[in-house]
Amino acid sequence: MDITWLGHSAIRVRTRSAAVVMEPAARSEGVEMGRPAAAIVTVSHDHPAHAHAAGVRGDPVVLRRPGEYEIEGVQLLGVATRLGPVRSGGDAAPRAAEGRNVVFVVEAEQLRLAHLGGMGIPPTHGEMEQLADINVLVIPVGGESALAASAAARMTRELDPRVVIPVCYVRDGSGQSAELSAYLTALGIDAEEPVSRLTIQRRGLGETTRVLLLESRG
Repeated sequence: MDITWLGHSAIRVRTRSAAVVMEPAARSEGVEMGRPAAAIVTVSHDHPAHAHAAGVRGDPVVLRRPGEYEIEGVQLLGVATRLGPVRSGGDAAPRAAEGRNVVFVVEAEQLRLAHLGGMGIPPTHGEMEQLADINVLVIPVGGESALAASAAARMTRELDPRVVIPVCYVRDGSGQSAELSAYLTALGIDAEEPVSRLTIQRRGLGETTRVLLLESRG
């Protein structure tokens, strides 16, 4: 399974049978993800930074609702969670009502990858049960609706994935990111050096959680 970060929360997952673009972002949101090709697109909620399916080539099947799917040899699960209130930054007080967010799980090559999308409220016990046995967790750590650093770290520990891939954070002129640093500090794990693409295999997962960083293409 190959994973690239297209910018903001958007990633492309390549399996042996098909490619999946998750959370495609529009150029109007300041993201230049190009025109990636895929057979499948997943959208967690209706916002141009997460739902620009028109920006993906290949006439993909677009998934927006909870449920179980099998498309071109790839199994997918959509789990309904809560989008959460928009925040003014960090752990600030909420300033808008919550909505629905769909966490999509991609299952292929003996791996289960989950993208939290716009989840802004910690999941319920029932939602966590549906997200059990995740190997790879893609977690937004910045943006207005993302989980606060402490809540994101707590959820990461509960899911106990072997690989964590943070997305949706920005770096300053010195290459640092306050959002990413806050999450890593709360999690208590140092991140590895960023790479342009990750190749993940079941046999190479290891026994402990690793935080792997991707270079954003957008």
